[in-house]
Amino acid sequence: MALGIRVKLSSFETVCPLTASCKSYPALESEVQGIRQNLDDLLKEARRLFEGSSKTDRLGLRPDMKAEQIWSILSGVSEEKEFIQAFNALEEGKRKEVAEHVLSHCNVFSGKAAVFSSRYDDRSALLSE
Repeated sequence: MALGIRVKLSSFETVCPLTASCKSYPALESEVQGIRQNLDDLLKEARRLFEGSSKTDRLGLRPDMKAEQIWSILSGVSEEKEFIQAFNALEEGKRKEVAEHVLSHCNVFSGKAAVFSSRYDDRSALLSE
C-alpha cells in the first residue's frame, strides 16, 4: 500500500506518490508520521515568513527596489531580530542581491554589515537567528 494524491488538470490526470510502497501497517504509519513532520515544519516556516513579511511591509521594502536601497533601510533597523526577520522575508533572489551588495560594498567589520556577514548562509541565502 502507498499513499498518493490524484492531480487532474483539464484532460491530464496523474497520481503523485506521497509515500513509498508499504508492506505493513507500522511501515505506513512511519511514512505518515514523516509527512506530518514535514507539514509541521512547513507551517513553522510559513509562520516565520508571514511574520517577516509584515515587518517588510512596515519598513516599506518592495521587490522592485535595488539592493542598495533595501540595505539602506535594513541597516537602519535597530532591533537585530527585526532586521533578521525582515531580510529573511525577502524573496530568495532579492536576498542574494542584497547579500552581494553588502559583502562586496560594505565594511563587514562594523555595524549591521558585521552582523550580516556573521549570520549570512550563502546556501540558503538566509540570516541565522
